[in-house]
Amino acid sequence: MGSLGVEHRKVIIVGCGPVGLTTATNLARAGVPVLILERNHEVDQSPRASAYQPCAQAELLETGTLEDVKAESVINDRLSFWVDKERVAYVDKREGGEIFPAGINCPQPQLAAILLRHLTTKYNSEVRFNQQVIEVTQDEASNIVTVTALNPATSEHTRYTCDWLIGTDGAGSSVRKLCNIAFEGFSWPKEDFVATNIKYDFYKHGFTTANFVLDPVNWAVVTILGAEKDLWRIAFGLRAGLTNEEIRAELDEHYKHIFPVWPVEYELVQLNKYKPHQRCAATFRKGRVMLAGDAAHASDMLSHSNNPIGGLGLTTGLLDAGPLGRALAAVINGRAPESLLDIWAKARRDKWLNFTNEFSIENKRLIQRGGYSEDPLGIWKIDDVAREHNMEQWLAMATPEKKDADLRFYKALEDPKVQLMSRMKQWEITMDPSWMAEYEDPEIVKYRISLRPPMLSAGTMANSE
Repeated sequence: MGSLGVEHRKVIIVGCGPVGLTTATNLARAGVPVLILERNHEVDQSPRASAYQPCAQAELLETGTLEDVKAESVINDRLSFWVDKERVAYVDKREGGEIFPAGINCPQPQLAAILLRHLTTKYNSEVRFNQQVIEVTQDEASNIVTVTALNPATSEHTRYTCDWLIGTDGAGSSVRKLCNIAFEGFSWPKEDFVATNIKYDFYKHGFTTANFVLDPVNWAVVTILGAEKDLWRIAFGLRAGLTNEEIRAELDEHYKHIFPVWPVEYELVQLNKYKPHQRCAATFRKGRVMLAGDAAHASDMLSHSNNPIGGLGLTTGLLDAGPLGRALAAVINGRAPESLLDIWAKARRDKWLNFTNEFSIENKRLIQRGGYSEDPLGIWKIDDVAREHNMEQWLAMATPEKKDADLRFYKALEDPKVQLMSRMKQWEITMDPSWMAEYEDPEIVKYRISLRPPMLSAGTMANSE
């Protein structure tokens, strides 16, 4: 064991993913230096989230990174719904704006690399890799947080102190666990999700930039990735407990139902398995410690504390990070009281509980055609396993009547107004753009409001706080 050194920082963020980096950038832009501790030796390279809705792009714009991200992205402008290899509906996701006219797709490792480059080259901040946090304590008298980190490669321990600690270290958050903050909700016990990156031209078979393949067993989310036109993400579900190697061995058994034609030649680039969750921290703030992103909540696209259908996981995380960075900077710089952080914590938790969680579960039910289709794994069955995991409330959403409801939904999407309402729903998980206007430059707040679609305004945002 190495010797214990002690370093003090104003803010320490644990986790070098896009949520931690976005929070850090917003702090650094306001003159608050940040130290990020990351347990791995580099930014995580596994296939994770890839889709960023306009509301998430608005947060990237405020960090000054949006143009660089767009340069490494492809436009994601149409979501298609497929049943038995026939398209039954679509949503045109173009909003008509000049800054972010539609969704964009960029693999999460690329997004993190862009954010990391901006943070470390433009601002007074630092990232340290191979720093696994193993202890967190708070001294209420001095308002100091002490963090002990272990370097797994050398077994050296480093002790840090800070005024504020932010956990953005994923669904298995060490910060959350070490602070004894409960992670309430459930994990889907009977299935796992798989993310694969492959090279294949789906466009030639009528697929659009994003696709839901609707099936009770062989469902999938298929989306274009990055700047390489033939690089695609296929996310799908399967029975729980298989290793990545076992999944590789049976991959074609899943793909033959998902691909528009079969057999085909494709190149597998990456594969990784995830456990889907629907979980939320009991609080997003405990003293001088805050949680954001997967460390705080769980419900969507390969965010690892979310089920992977709908693309709300990392989007929701970025919507935590932007306001948190700005609010904490205002507190540190003496422009706002600490109670502003409580407002942020409650607002973001309420957004997850009152919108994101149910929305992501309903997306999952829709794509699995739950309630009226075969269910060999018993995913939507209320049984002893479901009761053990306290899932009854959500599984009860899957009823035979959902078949007609789903058909009406597909039919309704033929109406442009319904399509507009569908894509506007993403903005419901944002905070009101003027939520902390009392502590910000009025011109900045005015500009932030102007970025939103015309039918949305600061006074009409639903459940903004």
